[in-house]
Amino acid sequence: MTIKKITIEHVKGISNRNFELNILANKPSLLVAPNGFGKSSFATAFNSLKTNKLSVHEDHHHRSDPALASKLTIEYENSENTIFTLEADDTHNTISEHFSWFVINSQIKAKGVGRNFGGRTAVSASISVDPVILIETTPARETFEYSHRIQKTSFGCNGKILQNISSHLENLEFISSLGDKLHLFDRMSQVRNQRKIDNFIFDVNAQNGTTEHILKWISNNKLDYLSGIEPLNEISNTILNSNLGVTDSVSSFLIGLQLHSVYRQDKAKFKKAQKYSGYKLEKNEYKEILKAFNSSWCRIAPKESGRKLIVEFPKTTHISNGQRDVITFVALLYRAQKKLTGNNCILVIDEVFDYLDDANLVAVQYYITKLIDQFKYEGRRLYPLILTHLNPYYFKNFAFSKQKVYYLDKRNIEPNSAMVKLLRKRNEPSIKDEVSKYLLHFNNGEINKRAEFNALGLRATWGEGNNFYSFIEEEARKYLKDGENFDPLAVCCAVRISVEKRAYGLLADQAHKQEFLSTFKTRDKLSRAESHGVSVPEYFYLLGVIYNDGMHWRENQDNISPIAAKLENQTIRSLVEKAMDA
Repeated sequence: MTIKKITIEHVKGISNRNFELNILANKPSLLVAPNGFGKSSFATAFNSLKTNKLSVHEDHHHRSDPALASKLTIEYENSENTIFTLEADDTHNTISEHFSWFVINSQIKAKGVGRNFGGRTAVSASISVDPVILIETTPARETFEYSHRIQKTSFGCNGKILQNISSHLENLEFISSLGDKLHLFDRMSQVRNQRKIDNFIFDVNAQNGTTEHILKWISNNKLDYLSGIEPLNEISNTILNSNLGVTDSVSSFLIGLQLHSVYRQDKAKFKKAQKYSGYKLEKNEYKEILKAFNSSWCRIAPKESGRKLIVEFPKTTHISNGQRDVITFVALLYRAQKKLTGNNCILVIDEVFDYLDDANLVAVQYYITKLIDQFKYEGRRLYPLILTHLNPYYFKNFAFSKQKVYYLDKRNIEPNSAMVKLLRKRNEPSIKDEVSKYLLHFNNGEINKRAEFNALGLRATWGEGNNFYSFIEEEARKYLKDGENFDPLAVCCAVRISVEKRAYGLLADQAHKQEFLSTFKTRDKLSRAESHGVSVPEYFYLLGVIYNDGMHWRENQDNISPIAAKLENQTIRSLVEKAMDA
Protein backbone atom coordinates (compact mmCIF):
# COMPACT_ATOMS: atom_id res chain seq x y z
CA MET A 1 0.00 0.00 0.00
CA THR A 2 1.14 3.52 -0.81
CA ILE A 3 0.02 6.91 0.48
CA LYS A 4 -0.11 8.77 -2.81
CA LYS A 5 -1.19 12.21 -1.76
CA ILE A 6 -2.04 14.32 1.32
CA THR A 7 -4.06 17.52 0.98
CA ILE A 8 -4.54 20.03 3.80
CA GLU A 9 -6.94 22.95 3.73
CA HIS A 10 -7.19 25.85 6.20
CA VAL A 11 -5.10 24.57 9.11
CA LYS A 12 -2.82 27.12 10.81
CA GLY A 13 -0.43 28.49 8.20
CA ILE A 14 -1.66 26.25 5.38
CA SER A 15 -4.36 27.64 3.13
CA ASN A 16 -4.53 24.82 0.61
CA ARG A 17 -1.59 22.55 -0.12
CA ASN A 18 -1.45 19.33 -2.06
CA PHE A 19 1.51 17.05 -1.26
CA GLU A 20 2.36 14.44 -3.91
CA LEU A 21 4.31 11.87 -1.89
CA ASN A 22 4.01 8.16 -2.82
CA ILE A 23 4.98 7.07 0.70
CA LEU A 24 5.79 3.40 1.17
CA ALA A 25 4.89 1.44 4.28
CA ASN A 26 7.44 0.40 6.91
CA LYS A 27 10.14 2.79 5.74
CA PRO A 28 11.25 6.00 7.51
CA SER A 29 9.92 8.84 5.34
CA LEU A 30 11.69 12.18 5.79
CA LEU A 31 9.48 15.13 4.83
CA VAL A 32 11.85 18.05 4.31
CA ALA A 33 10.83 21.71 4.20
CA PRO A 34 12.38 25.00 5.38
CA ASN A 35 11.39 26.80 8.56
CA GLY A 36 8.19 28.74 8.12
CA PHE A 37 6.88 26.44 5.40
CA GLY A 38 4.13 24.84 7.47
CA LYS A 39 5.51 21.58 8.85
CA SER A 40 3.86 22.21 12.21
CA SER A 41 0.61 22.97 10.38
CA PHE A 42 0.96 19.58 8.67
CA ALA A 43 1.38 17.90 12.08
CA THR A 44 -1.51 19.92 13.54
CA ALA A 45 -3.86 18.65 10.83
CA PHE A 46 -3.20 15.05 11.89
CA ASN A 47 -3.25 15.96 15.57
CA SER A 48 -6.73 17.45 15.05
CA LEU A 49 -8.16 14.17 13.77
CA LYS A 50 -10.83 12.60 15.91
CA THR A 51 -12.52 9.30 15.19
CA ASN A 52 -15.58 10.96 13.68
CA LYS A 53 -14.31 14.33 12.40
CA LEU A 54 -11.50 16.85 12.06
CA SER A 55 -11.67 19.07 15.15
CA VAL A 56 -9.31 22.02 14.72
CA HIS A 57 -8.69 24.07 17.87
CA GLU A 58 -9.65 27.72 17.64
CA ASP A 59 -5.96 28.69 17.96
CA HIS A 60 -5.21 26.72 14.81
CA HIS A 61 -7.80 28.16 12.43
CA HIS A 62 -6.21 29.47 9.25
CA ARG A 63 -5.85 33.26 9.55
CA SER A 64 -7.72 32.92 12.89
CA ASP A 65 -10.91 32.67 10.86
CA PRO A 66 -13.26 29.85 11.98
CA ALA A 67 -15.35 30.40 8.84
CA LEU A 68 -12.54 28.88 6.76
CA ALA A 69 -13.44 25.20 6.82
CA SER A 70 -10.54 22.87 7.62
CA LYS A 71 -10.09 19.63 5.74
CA LEU A 72 -7.58 16.76 5.55
CA THR A 73 -7.58 14.39 2.57
CA ILE A 74 -5.51 11.24 2.04
CA GLU A 75 -5.28 9.37 -1.24
CA TYR A 76 -3.82 5.90 -1.00
CA GLU A 77 -3.46 2.82 -3.16
CA ASN A 78 -3.98 -0.64 -1.71
CA SER A 79 -2.27 -3.90 -2.66
CA GLU A 80 -4.92 -4.53 -5.37
CA ASN A 81 -4.04 -1.17 -6.99
CA THR A 82 -7.36 0.30 -5.95
CA ILE A 83 -7.12 4.00 -5.11
CA PHE A 84 -9.13 5.38 -2.19
CA THR A 85 -9.75 9.02 -1.40
CA LEU A 86 -10.37 9.53 2.31
CA GLU A 87 -11.21 12.81 3.98
CA ALA A 88 -12.01 14.42 7.30
CA ASP A 89 -13.67 17.76 8.03
CA ASP A 90 -15.81 19.15 10.84
CA THR A 91 -18.71 16.79 10.03
CA HIS A 92 -17.16 13.40 9.20
CA ASN A 93 -13.99 11.31 8.98
CA THR A 94 -13.49 8.44 6.54
CA ILE A 95 -9.74 8.32 7.24
CA SER A 96 -10.42 6.51 10.52
CA GLU A 97 -12.04 3.66 8.59
CA HIS A 98 -8.66 2.79 7.07
CA PHE A 99 -5.94 4.31 9.31
CA SER A 100 -5.03 4.97 12.90
CA TRP A 101 -2.63 7.84 13.64
CA PHE A 102 -0.44 9.43 16.30
CA VAL A 103 1.52 12.69 16.39
CA ILE A 104 4.75 13.30 18.31
CA ASN A 105 5.69 16.96 18.69
CA SER A 106 7.36 19.29 21.13
CA GLN A 107 5.84 19.60 24.59
CA ILE A 108 7.60 22.92 25.28
CA LYS A 109 5.38 25.91 26.03
CA ALA A 110 6.12 29.56 26.76
CA LYS A 111 4.53 30.71 30.01
CA GLY A 112 4.05 34.29 31.14
CA VAL A 113 3.99 35.19 34.82
CA GLY A 114 2.58 38.54 35.93
CA ARG A 115 3.87 40.38 38.99
CA ASN A 116 2.57 43.58 40.49
CA PHE A 117 5.09 46.34 41.18
CA GLY A 118 3.59 49.47 42.68
CA GLY A 119 0.34 49.19 40.79
CA ARG A 120 1.99 48.18 37.53
CA THR A 121 2.03 44.62 36.27
CA ALA A 122 5.22 43.25 34.80
CA VAL A 123 5.14 40.03 32.84
CA SER A 124 8.14 37.71 32.73
CA ALA A 125 8.38 34.77 30.36
CA SER A 126 9.63 31.30 31.12
CA ILE A 127 9.78 28.00 29.34
CA SER A 128 7.76 25.11 30.67
CA VAL A 129 7.39 21.54 29.50
CA ASP A 130 3.91 20.09 29.52
CA PRO A 131 3.64 16.71 31.23
CA VAL A 132 3.60 13.85 28.75
CA ILE A 133 0.38 11.88 29.22
CA LEU A 134 1.23 8.22 28.84
CA ILE A 135 -2.15 6.76 29.77
CA GLU A 136 -5.29 8.88 29.68
CA THR A 137 -7.24 6.85 32.26
CA THR A 138 -5.59 4.37 34.58
CA PRO A 139 -7.71 1.38 35.65
CA ALA A 140 -8.87 0.91 39.20
CA ARG A 141 -6.65 -1.21 41.44
CA GLU A 142 -7.87 -4.82 41.56
CA THR A 143 -6.44 -8.25 42.45
CA PHE A 144 -7.45 -11.80 41.59
CA GLU A 145 -9.64 -13.67 44.07
CA TYR A 146 -7.59 -16.86 44.25
CA SER A 147 -7.18 -19.45 47.01
CA HIS A 148 -5.21 -22.60 46.36
CA ARG A 149 -7.01 -24.35 49.21
CA ILE A 150 -10.45 -23.50 47.84
CA GLN A 151 -9.42 -24.59 44.34
CA LYS A 152 -8.32 -28.02 45.61
CA THR A 153 -11.50 -28.44 47.62
CA SER A 154 -13.71 -27.43 44.72
CA PHE A 155 -11.93 -29.82 42.35
CA GLY A 156 -12.68 -32.85 44.52
CA CYS A 157 -10.88 -35.59 46.35
CA ASN A 158 -7.91 -35.48 44.01
CA GLY A 159 -7.52 -31.70 44.14
CA LYS A 160 -4.01 -32.41 45.37
CA ILE A 161 -2.87 -32.56 41.72
CA LEU A 162 -3.50 -28.81 41.32
CA GLN A 163 -0.42 -26.65 41.81
CA ASN A 164 -0.56 -23.22 43.44
CA ILE A 165 -0.82 -20.69 40.59
CA SER A 166 -0.47 -17.53 42.71
CA SER A 167 2.89 -16.73 41.12
CA HIS A 168 1.39 -17.08 37.64
CA LEU A 169 -1.37 -14.60 38.52
CA GLU A 170 1.38 -12.16 39.52
CA ASN A 171 3.24 -12.59 36.24
CA LEU A 172 2.32 -9.33 34.54
CA GLU A 173 3.41 -10.34 31.04
CA PHE A 174 1.38 -13.55 31.17
CA ILE A 175 -1.74 -11.95 32.62
CA SER A 176 -1.47 -9.09 30.14
CA SER A 177 -1.36 -11.63 27.30
CA LEU A 178 -4.75 -12.96 28.44
CA GLY A 179 -6.40 -9.64 27.58
CA ASP A 180 -7.55 -10.76 24.14
CA LYS A 181 -8.28 -14.33 25.25
CA LEU A 182 -10.94 -13.78 27.91
CA HIS A 183 -13.59 -14.88 25.43
CA LEU A 184 -12.02 -18.35 25.57
CA PHE A 185 -13.10 -18.66 29.22
CA ASP A 186 -16.64 -17.77 28.19
CA ARG A 187 -16.52 -20.49 25.53
CA MET A 188 -15.25 -22.96 28.12
CA SER A 189 -18.39 -22.20 30.14
CA GLN A 190 -20.68 -23.14 27.25
CA VAL A 191 -22.79 -26.19 28.05
CA ARG A 192 -20.99 -28.69 25.82
CA ASN A 193 -17.48 -27.64 26.88
CA GLN A 194 -18.41 -27.35 30.55
CA ARG A 195 -19.87 -30.86 30.44
CA LYS A 196 -16.59 -32.18 29.03
CA ILE A 197 -14.64 -30.38 31.78
CA ASP A 198 -16.95 -31.78 34.49
CA ASN A 199 -16.59 -35.31 33.05
CA PHE A 200 -12.79 -34.96 33.07
CA ILE A 201 -12.79 -33.83 36.70
CA PHE A 202 -15.13 -36.73 37.61
CA ASP A 203 -12.78 -39.26 35.94
CA VAL A 204 -9.73 -37.80 37.70
CA ASN A 205 -11.41 -37.96 41.08
CA ALA A 206 -12.22 -41.65 40.44
CA GLN A 207 -8.50 -42.45 40.36
CA ASN A 208 -6.47 -43.71 43.28
CA GLY A 209 -2.83 -43.20 44.05
CA THR A 210 -0.27 -40.50 44.54
CA THR A 211 -0.18 -37.14 42.79
CA GLU A 212 2.53 -38.43 40.44
CA HIS A 213 0.47 -41.54 39.63
CA ILE A 214 -2.65 -39.54 38.75
CA LEU A 215 -0.73 -36.98 36.67
CA LYS A 216 0.83 -39.85 34.70
CA TRP A 217 -2.62 -41.38 34.20
CA ILE A 218 -3.87 -38.05 32.76
CA SER A 219 -0.85 -37.88 30.46
CA ASN A 220 -1.46 -41.39 29.16
CA ASN A 221 -5.24 -41.28 28.88
CA LYS A 222 -6.67 -37.76 28.76
CA LEU A 223 -4.45 -35.43 26.72
CA ASP A 224 -6.34 -36.00 23.47
CA TYR A 225 -9.62 -35.53 25.34
CA LEU A 226 -8.47 -32.20 26.82
CA SER A 227 -7.06 -31.05 23.49
CA GLY A 228 -10.52 -31.60 22.02
CA ILE A 229 -11.91 -28.84 24.26
CA GLU A 230 -10.84 -26.14 21.81
CA PRO A 231 -10.87 -23.01 24.04
CA LEU A 232 -9.08 -24.89 26.83
CA ASN A 233 -6.49 -26.07 24.32
CA GLU A 234 -5.85 -22.45 23.21
CA ILE A 235 -5.40 -21.36 26.83
CA SER A 236 -3.05 -24.31 27.39
CA ASN A 237 -0.91 -23.26 24.40
CA THR A 238 -0.75 -19.70 25.73
CA ILE A 239 0.49 -21.01 29.07
CA LEU A 240 3.13 -23.20 27.42
CA ASN A 241 4.34 -20.29 25.27
CA SER A 242 4.54 -17.89 28.22
CA ASN A 243 7.53 -17.42 30.48
CA LEU A 244 6.02 -19.40 33.36
CA GLY A 245 8.39 -22.36 33.49
CA VAL A 246 5.53 -24.69 32.49
CA THR A 247 6.81 -27.27 30.01
CA ASP A 248 4.33 -30.19 30.07
CA SER A 249 0.81 -30.26 28.66
CA VAL A 250 -0.82 -31.80 31.74
CA SER A 251 0.30 -28.90 33.94
CA SER A 252 -0.80 -26.33 31.33
CA PHE A 253 -4.29 -27.86 31.09
CA LEU A 254 -4.71 -27.97 34.88
CA ILE A 255 -3.57 -24.33 35.20
CA GLY A 256 -6.06 -23.41 32.49
CA LEU A 257 -8.85 -25.13 34.42
CA GLN A 258 -7.94 -23.19 37.56
CA LEU A 259 -7.91 -19.89 35.65
CA HIS A 260 -11.32 -20.77 34.26
CA SER A 261 -12.59 -21.51 37.75
CA VAL A 262 -11.38 -18.13 39.05
CA TYR A 263 -12.94 -16.42 36.03
CA ARG A 264 -16.33 -18.12 36.54
CA GLN A 265 -16.32 -17.20 40.21
CA ASP A 266 -16.42 -13.43 39.44
CA LYS A 267 -16.02 -12.43 35.80
CA ALA A 268 -16.09 -8.69 36.47
CA LYS A 269 -13.42 -8.92 39.15
CA PHE A 270 -11.22 -11.15 36.96
CA LYS A 271 -11.44 -8.71 34.03
CA LYS A 272 -10.61 -5.73 36.23
CA ALA A 273 -7.65 -7.56 37.78
CA GLN A 274 -6.40 -8.56 34.31
CA LYS A 275 -6.71 -4.97 33.08
CA TYR A 276 -4.90 -3.63 36.16
CA SER A 277 -2.08 -6.16 35.63
CA GLY A 278 -1.75 -4.95 32.04
CA TYR A 279 -1.55 -1.39 33.31
CA LYS A 280 1.18 -2.29 35.83
CA LEU A 281 3.16 -3.98 33.08
CA GLU A 282 2.87 -0.93 30.84
CA LYS A 283 3.87 1.36 33.69
CA ASN A 284 6.94 -0.77 34.40
CA GLU A 285 7.89 -0.73 30.73
CA TYR A 286 7.66 3.07 30.69
CA LYS A 287 9.75 3.19 33.84
CA GLU A 288 12.52 1.04 32.38
CA ILE A 289 12.68 2.80 29.04
CA LEU A 290 12.82 6.26 30.67
CA LYS A 291 15.46 5.05 33.11
CA ALA A 292 17.73 4.24 30.16
CA PHE A 293 17.71 7.88 29.06
CA ASN A 294 17.66 9.57 32.47
CA SER A 295 21.21 10.73 33.11
CA SER A 296 20.56 13.71 35.39
CA TRP A 297 20.15 13.88 39.13
CA CYS A 298 16.45 14.61 38.61
CA ARG A 299 14.48 11.41 38.88
CA ILE A 300 12.19 11.36 35.88
CA ALA A 301 9.76 8.47 36.05
CA PRO A 302 6.10 7.81 35.24
CA LYS A 303 3.74 8.85 38.01
CA GLU A 304 0.03 8.79 38.61
CA SER A 305 -1.78 12.10 38.65
CA GLY A 306 -5.48 11.75 39.26
CA ARG A 307 -6.52 8.98 36.89
CA LYS A 308 -3.69 9.62 34.42
CA LEU A 309 -0.18 8.21 34.12
CA ILE A 310 2.18 11.02 33.21
CA VAL A 311 5.83 11.97 32.89
CA GLU A 312 6.41 15.26 34.65
CA PHE A 313 9.56 17.27 33.98
CA PRO A 314 11.50 19.46 36.41
CA LYS A 315 12.18 23.12 35.70
CA THR A 316 14.13 23.69 32.52
CA THR A 317 17.07 24.90 34.62
CA HIS A 318 17.36 21.44 36.16
CA ILE A 319 17.46 19.36 32.99
CA SER A 320 19.30 19.76 29.69
CA ASN A 321 17.34 20.48 26.54
CA GLY A 322 18.72 17.36 24.89
CA GLN A 323 17.77 15.08 27.77
CA ARG A 324 14.30 16.60 27.95
CA ASP A 325 13.77 16.18 24.20
CA VAL A 326 14.90 12.57 24.02
CA ILE A 327 12.93 11.49 27.11
CA THR A 328 9.84 13.20 25.74
CA PHE A 329 10.28 11.56 22.36
CA VAL A 330 10.87 8.05 23.69
CA ALA A 331 7.89 8.30 26.07
CA LEU A 332 5.61 9.48 23.27
CA LEU A 333 6.94 6.88 20.83
CA TYR A 334 6.11 4.17 23.33
CA ARG A 335 2.66 5.65 23.78
CA ALA A 336 2.25 5.70 20.00
CA GLN A 337 3.01 1.99 19.96
CA LYS A 338 0.02 1.41 22.25
CA LYS A 339 -2.28 3.81 20.39
CA LEU A 340 -1.59 2.73 16.81
CA THR A 341 -4.06 -0.04 16.11
CA GLY A 342 -5.24 -1.79 12.98
CA ASN A 343 -3.28 -2.74 9.89
CA ASN A 344 -2.50 0.77 8.60
CA CYS A 345 -0.98 3.36 10.92
CA ILE A 346 0.42 6.86 10.38
CA LEU A 347 3.03 8.21 12.80
CA VAL A 348 3.82 11.92 12.40
CA ILE A 349 7.01 13.18 14.09
CA ASP A 350 7.28 16.97 14.03
CA GLU A 351 10.91 18.21 13.99
CA VAL A 352 11.86 16.31 17.15
CA PHE A 353 15.02 14.97 15.50
CA ASP A 354 16.40 18.34 14.44
CA TYR A 355 17.77 19.33 17.84
CA LEU A 356 19.15 16.08 19.27
CA ASP A 357 22.86 15.36 19.65
CA ASP A 358 24.44 12.51 17.71
CA ALA A 359 24.15 9.85 20.40
CA ASN A 360 20.50 10.53 21.23
CA LEU A 361 19.72 10.82 17.52
CA VAL A 362 21.05 7.31 16.98
CA ALA A 363 19.06 6.09 19.99
CA VAL A 364 15.70 7.44 18.83
CA GLN A 365 16.27 6.18 15.29
CA TYR A 366 16.96 2.77 16.80
CA TYR A 367 13.61 2.82 18.60
CA ILE A 368 11.78 3.85 15.43
CA THR A 369 13.49 1.01 13.55
CA LYS A 370 12.39 -1.41 16.29
CA LEU A 371 8.82 -0.16 15.95
CA ILE A 372 8.91 -0.65 12.17
CA ASP A 373 10.30 -4.16 12.63
CA GLN A 374 7.50 -4.96 15.04
CA PHE A 375 4.89 -3.83 12.52
CA LYS A 376 6.52 -5.97 9.82
CA TYR A 377 6.53 -8.98 12.13
CA GLU A 378 2.83 -8.49 12.86
CA GLY A 379 2.02 -8.10 9.17
CA ARG A 380 0.95 -4.49 9.66
CA ARG A 381 1.92 -1.29 7.87
CA LEU A 382 3.45 1.75 9.57
CA TYR A 383 3.98 5.06 7.77
CA PRO A 384 6.50 7.11 9.83
CA LEU A 385 6.35 10.70 8.53
CA ILE A 386 9.36 12.55 9.98
CA LEU A 387 9.09 16.32 9.47
CA THR A 388 12.44 18.10 9.36
CA HIS A 389 14.06 21.27 8.05
CA LEU A 390 17.45 19.53 7.65
CA ASN A 391 18.14 18.09 4.23
CA PRO A 392 19.53 14.61 5.00
CA TYR A 393 21.71 14.69 1.90
CA TYR A 394 23.77 17.52 3.42
CA PHE A 395 23.19 17.14 7.15
CA LYS A 396 23.99 13.59 8.23
CA ASN A 397 21.44 13.56 11.04
CA PHE A 398 19.57 10.57 9.68
CA ALA A 399 21.25 7.18 9.49
CA PHE A 400 18.31 4.96 8.53
CA SER A 401 19.43 2.45 5.92
CA LYS A 402 16.12 2.48 4.02
CA GLN A 403 14.95 6.05 4.45
CA LYS A 404 13.03 7.87 1.73
CA VAL A 405 13.26 11.63 1.32
CA TYR A 406 10.38 13.82 0.16
CA TYR A 407 10.52 17.59 -0.32
CA LEU A 408 7.29 19.25 0.74
CA ASP A 409 8.31 22.61 -0.67
CA LYS A 410 8.34 21.50 -4.30
CA ARG A 411 9.09 24.11 -6.93
CA ASN A 412 8.06 24.22 -10.56
CA ILE A 413 11.37 25.71 -11.64
CA GLU A 414 12.75 23.85 -14.64
CA PRO A 415 16.56 23.76 -14.69
CA ASN A 416 18.40 24.17 -17.96
CA SER A 417 18.55 20.69 -19.52
CA ALA A 418 22.11 21.27 -20.75
CA MET A 419 23.18 22.17 -17.19
CA VAL A 420 21.56 19.02 -15.78
CA LYS A 421 23.23 16.89 -18.44
CA LEU A 422 26.62 18.42 -17.62
CA LEU A 423 26.27 17.62 -13.92
CA ARG A 424 25.09 14.09 -14.64
CA LYS A 425 28.12 13.44 -16.89
CA ARG A 426 30.72 15.50 -15.04
CA ASN A 427 32.58 12.35 -13.99
CA GLU A 428 32.94 10.89 -17.48
CA PRO A 429 36.65 9.99 -17.80
CA SER A 430 37.16 12.05 -20.97
CA ILE A 431 36.10 15.34 -19.35
CA LYS A 432 36.17 14.79 -15.57
CA ASP A 433 39.31 16.73 -14.67
CA GLU A 434 38.65 19.65 -17.03
CA VAL A 435 35.00 20.12 -16.01
CA SER A 436 35.95 20.34 -12.35
CA LYS A 437 38.98 22.55 -12.97
CA TYR A 438 37.68 24.99 -15.58
CA LEU A 439 33.86 25.02 -15.29
CA LEU A 440 32.72 24.17 -11.78
CA HIS A 441 35.61 26.00 -10.09
CA PHE A 442 37.29 29.27 -10.97
CA ASN A 443 40.32 29.07 -13.25
CA ASN A 444 41.88 31.82 -15.35
CA GLY A 445 42.77 29.31 -18.06
CA GLU A 446 40.43 28.02 -20.74
CA ILE A 447 38.95 24.57 -21.30
CA ASN A 448 39.53 22.86 -24.66
CA LYS A 449 37.21 19.86 -24.79
CA ARG A 450 34.71 20.73 -27.51
CA ALA A 451 35.02 17.39 -29.31
CA GLU A 452 34.64 15.38 -26.11
CA PHE A 453 31.59 17.43 -25.09
CA ASN A 454 30.05 16.85 -28.50
CA ALA A 455 30.68 13.11 -28.29
CA LEU A 456 28.91 12.95 -24.90
CA GLY A 457 25.90 14.89 -26.14
CA LEU A 458 26.79 17.93 -24.04
CA ARG A 459 26.57 21.53 -25.22
CA ALA A 460 29.68 21.65 -27.38
CA THR A 461 30.35 25.38 -26.95
CA TRP A 462 30.83 24.88 -23.21
CA GLY A 463 33.78 22.66 -24.04
CA GLU A 464 35.96 25.57 -25.04
CA GLY A 465 36.74 29.14 -24.04
CA ASN A 466 34.71 30.96 -21.41
CA ASN A 467 31.29 30.25 -22.93
CA PHE A 468 30.10 28.40 -19.83
CA TYR A 469 31.03 31.34 -17.59
CA SER A 470 28.97 33.63 -19.80
CA PHE A 471 25.97 31.32 -19.39
CA ILE A 472 26.08 31.09 -15.58
CA GLU A 473 26.69 34.83 -15.19
CA GLU A 474 23.59 35.54 -17.28
CA GLU A 475 21.52 33.15 -15.15
CA ALA A 476 22.77 34.86 -11.97
CA ARG A 477 21.85 38.25 -13.45
CA LYS A 478 18.29 37.04 -14.15
CA TYR A 479 18.03 35.70 -10.60
CA LEU A 480 19.17 39.00 -9.05
CA LYS A 481 17.11 41.18 -11.40
CA ASP A 482 13.61 39.71 -11.17
CA GLY A 483 13.99 36.25 -9.64
CA GLU A 484 12.21 34.57 -12.55
CA ASN A 485 13.14 32.22 -15.38
CA PHE A 486 16.60 31.45 -14.06
CA ASP A 487 18.44 28.17 -13.66
CA PRO A 488 19.15 27.63 -9.93
CA LEU A 489 21.99 25.19 -10.68
CA ALA A 490 23.73 27.79 -12.80
CA VAL A 491 23.29 30.40 -10.05
CA CYS A 492 24.96 28.05 -7.54
CA CYS A 493 27.89 27.62 -9.89
CA ALA A 494 28.11 31.36 -10.58
CA VAL A 495 28.30 32.07 -6.84
CA ARG A 496 31.12 29.56 -6.43
CA ILE A 497 33.09 30.97 -9.36
CA SER A 498 32.67 34.54 -8.09
CA VAL A 499 33.71 33.66 -4.52
CA GLU A 500 36.79 31.80 -5.69
CA LYS A 501 37.70 34.47 -8.26
CA ARG A 502 37.57 37.22 -5.64
CA ALA A 503 39.66 35.27 -3.14
CA TYR A 504 42.16 34.47 -5.90
CA GLY A 505 42.41 38.15 -6.80
CA LEU A 506 43.39 39.05 -3.25
CA LEU A 507 46.50 36.85 -3.41
CA ALA A 508 49.64 38.83 -4.31
CA ASP A 509 52.18 36.05 -4.81
CA GLN A 510 51.99 34.12 -8.09
CA ALA A 511 53.06 30.87 -6.40
CA HIS A 512 50.23 31.27 -3.90
CA LYS A 513 47.80 31.84 -6.76
CA GLN A 514 48.90 28.66 -8.45
CA GLU A 515 48.58 26.79 -5.19
CA PHE A 516 45.04 28.18 -4.83
CA LEU A 517 44.03 26.90 -8.28
CA SER A 518 45.48 23.46 -7.54
CA THR A 519 43.44 23.09 -4.32
CA PHE A 520 40.25 21.12 -4.84
CA LYS A 521 37.38 22.19 -2.56
CA THR A 522 36.13 25.78 -2.30
CA ARG A 523 36.35 25.84 1.48
CA ASP A 524 39.92 24.52 1.31
CA LYS A 525 40.79 27.15 -1.31
CA LEU A 526 39.49 29.91 0.99
CA SER A 527 41.39 28.50 3.96
CA ARG A 528 44.53 28.34 1.82
CA ALA A 529 44.10 32.02 0.88
CA GLU A 530 43.68 32.94 4.55
CA SER A 531 46.88 31.09 5.40
CA HIS A 532 48.66 33.50 3.06
CA GLY A 533 47.28 36.60 4.76
CA VAL A 534 44.09 37.16 2.75
CA SER A 535 41.15 38.46 4.77
CA VAL A 536 38.34 36.27 3.42
CA PRO A 537 34.83 37.61 4.20
CA GLU A 538 32.87 35.25 6.42
CA TYR A 539 29.92 35.24 4.05
CA PHE A 540 32.11 33.53 1.42
CA TYR A 541 32.03 30.49 3.70
CA LEU A 542 28.36 30.93 4.57
CA LEU A 543 27.40 30.84 0.91
CA GLY A 544 28.66 27.25 0.85
CA VAL A 545 25.06 26.29 1.52
CA ILE A 546 24.41 27.54 -2.03
CA TYR A 547 27.49 26.76 -4.09
CA ASN A 548 27.99 23.26 -2.66
CA ASP A 549 24.35 22.15 -3.06
CA GLY A 550 23.99 22.45 -6.80
CA MET A 551 27.21 21.01 -8.17
CA HIS A 552 26.31 17.32 -7.94
CA TRP A 553 23.27 15.67 -9.51
CA ARG A 554 21.69 12.92 -7.41
CA GLU A 555 19.49 10.54 -9.32
CA ASN A 556 15.95 9.72 -8.17
CA GLN A 557 15.57 12.76 -5.95
CA ASP A 558 14.36 16.34 -6.16
CA ASN A 559 17.60 18.27 -6.74
CA ILE A 560 15.94 21.60 -7.44
CA SER A 561 13.41 22.39 -4.68
CA PRO A 562 15.91 22.61 -1.77
CA ILE A 563 18.15 24.97 -3.77
CA ALA A 564 15.27 27.08 -5.04
CA ALA A 565 13.90 27.47 -1.50
CA LYS A 566 17.26 28.76 -0.26
CA LEU A 567 17.59 31.19 -3.16
CA GLU A 568 14.22 32.70 -2.22
CA ASN A 569 15.55 33.74 1.17
CA GLN A 570 16.12 37.51 1.13
CA THR A 571 19.32 37.35 3.18
CA ILE A 572 20.72 34.69 0.84
CA ARG A 573 19.76 36.86 -2.13
CA SER A 574 21.57 39.87 -0.68
CA LEU A 575 24.69 37.79 0.03
CA VAL A 576 24.66 36.40 -3.50
CA GLU A 577 24.37 39.94 -4.87
CA LYS A 578 27.26 41.01 -2.67
CA ALA A 579 29.40 38.07 -3.84
CA MET A 580 28.61 38.70 -7.50
CA ASP A 581 29.43 42.41 -7.24
CA ALA A 582 33.06 41.97 -8.24
